[in-house]
Order: sequence, then structure tokens, then C-alpha cells
Amino acid sequence: MAFLTAADGARLHYKIEGEGPPLILHTGSGCDAELWRAAGYVDSLATSYRCILFDHRGHGLSDKPRGPEANHINRYVADVVALLDHLGLEHAAFWGYSAGISVGLKVAQENPTRITALVGSGGLGKTTPEQLCQIVARRVPELREHGWEKMLARFDDQEPEPVPEWMKARIRVTDTQQFIDWFLALPDWEWNEWESLGQVVAPTLFVTGELEDPGDETATAAALMPNGTRFRIPGQGHINAFLKSRQVLPQVSAFLAKHAS
Repeated sequence: MAFLTAADGARLHYKIEGEGPPLILHTGSGCDAELWRAAGYVDSLATSYRCILFDHRGHGLSDKPRGPEANHINRYVADVVALLDHLGLEHAAFWGYSAGISVGLKVAQENPTRITALVGSGGLGKTTPEQLCQIVARRVPELREHGWEKMLARFDDQEPEPVPEWMKARIRVTDTQQFIDWFLALPDWEWNEWESLGQVVAPTLFVTGELEDPGDETATAAALMPNGTRFRIPGQGHINAFLKSRQVLPQVSAFLAKHAS
């Protein structure tokens, strides 16, 4: 097993498969990096890319430091840069799922020479600071009382087909406290991903389920970027859109072939 040590001392686990241009695979708030394999991505991607499956802090075999400061987006961004440095990589492509999109955007904005191409699986919705505080005030007590169950129920309600039980099991074993700490850190980000879009010069592809972004705000976000585009998966929500790897891979593979090498 391979680990690196972050600036704050957290041990972070990663695994490498395949040969070719490097591609960091970064999940969101639920699951570990093996989700990419379970969802059907690694076997295909590893034929052309050096896939770096990253258990970011709080996930998988990586350490689970407590508190909002330890789970602030600045920590997540610093961890990705530390991973690149640890592997001796001047740059890499980055594919983030869900909350991993924000991490990828901030890495690319602050370190424009380190990210060759950026893929984000999920939607980008606009929220005001007041709305953000309201979300945090709702979600934190809910997570403390019910764990992942209320959120999983909402995902099921959003999808035309239930979220697969194997996916729910992966989410359930993810440390809930790291997600609580992530929420608690949100009001202190001092960074707005929408305001950053115009500064992200890396070619970017958003892969978004129609039902997770009914107003297609992600298309608006892509249009604000110098090199942004959006591929929409009809009739799917946040989780099942990601799991449709047979639909997603041709789009992402063509994008990476053009920009990530």
C-alpha cells in the first residue's frame, strides 16, 4: 500500500494502475477511491492512463482528521498538490466526482500549470451565502441523528431507478464525521467556485445528470470558462448519472485523448 504525508501530518492513501499520462481520480464526500473500479471506470481508463486512485482525507485507508479546519477545501487542495509533488509529477489530469469538482476547480485555478485537463461528474448550482448557511444548519443535525440515511432517501427520490444497494453500502461505511466537518467548514471557504470559473484555463468537461441539475446551471458554468463544456445524461440524478459508465466513458475518453496527453 502506498501513502504520502500531508502538510498537517495526515497519512493519505493512493493506488496507481495503468500506464500513460497521469490521471487523478478523486471522489466526493461518500465512498473510497475503489468506487471508480466498482462503477466500471478503472479497467477502461488504465489502458491509456496512469490512474491515481486517491483516498482523500477522511476516506478509505487515509487518515480521518477531525474538525472543520482539517476538512477545509484548502486542505483538500493542498493534498492534491502534495500528491503531485510526492509522485514527482509536474502536471496531471484530474477527474472529480461530486464535492471533488470543487477541489479540482480550486486546484486548477490556483495551480494552472499542474492540471492538464479537468473533468467533473456532477452539477454546479448557485447558492447565496444565506442559502449556504441554511443548508449547513439543516444537514449537520440530520447527519448527526440519521447518518447517511436521509441523504440516501433523497437520492432515491431523485432517481427514476433506485440507487443500487452496493453503492448505498459503500456510502454507509464512509466516515460521517468527515462530511459533517466538511459542511461546517463551508461558510469559511472564502472562495466562490462560480467566481473562479473564468480563471480556470484548463480544458474542462462537466458530466451532469439531467435530474440533478434541472435548470442546467452547469451549462451556464461551462460557458463562463475559457475552455469549458458540459455533457448531460438524460433522465438520471446525481448518483446514477455517475454510475452510467458506459455512457460517460466515451465522452470523457475522447476529451482526455484531446487534452490530457
